[in-house]
Amino acid sequence: MKMLLIVCPESRKQNVRELVEKHDVHAYSEIGRVTGEGLTGKKFGDKVWPGESVILFTVIPDAKRDELLAALRQCEESLYPEEGMAAFVLPVEEVL
Repeated sequence: MKMLLIVCPESRKQNVRELVEKHDVHAYSEIGRVTGEGLTGKKFGDKVWPGESVILFTVIPDAKRDELLAALRQCEESLYPEEGMAAFVLPVEEVL
């Protein structure tokens, strides 16, 4: 199993939710109002560095990994250059 951790712009969270659900993943968690700095610059939710991100994470079977990453790559291509999105795949050793 893998954990898929997705960081996306706040304004695109509904698109990412729908994409994940479209691929038969119906169990995920979301953390809102995420701030930080990445390849597309700083996003601290203030006047100087506007914008915030959302982190969505889910645990998926290994077989879903490539399918979801391909869909997320397509989604990323539709974003404006300053928006940016990242996805990380982490191993899951055990689920309770």
